[in-house]
Amino acid sequence: MTNLIPQLETEHRRLKSLLDEVKAAGVASEAGRRKLRDARQVFIDHIAREDREFYPDFLRAAAGHPDAERMARQFAMEMTAMSKGILDFFEKYRNGGDGLEYARDFGRLSAALFLRWRKEEDILYARYAALKTARAAA
Repeated sequence: MTNLIPQLETEHRRLKSLLDEVKAAGVASEAGRRKLRDARQVFIDHIAREDREFYPDFLRAAAGHPDAERMARQFAMEMTAMSKGILDFFEKYRNGGDGLEYARDFGRLSAALFLRWRKEEDILYARYAALKTARAAA
């Protein structure tokens, strides 16, 4: 099996770390805004990797397993829908922000991403690994 899953998980950890740094520095500071820009780029690169590498490979591995194919398509559609809101957040606060609205938006973003990462790592990536192992053994 390739190193794709560890790479994706590393990107999750990197994005989480950057968001923690944004939270600590505050988006009103230049350091916080720089970390927010970095987080945006990590997110964009991660989504591109999923679209370019992960989902096509998952669908190839899932051939003949309709439930796995549905799972991959469902996760991809959910991420497409989520991505707009996440990118809107990055755009809204690219020049800073503070107060209750920012705290609320940041909390929503963080919660959505952490939930998504758990679902990907615990469900989607595990299924992908099982499919790849089964195909390799066949």
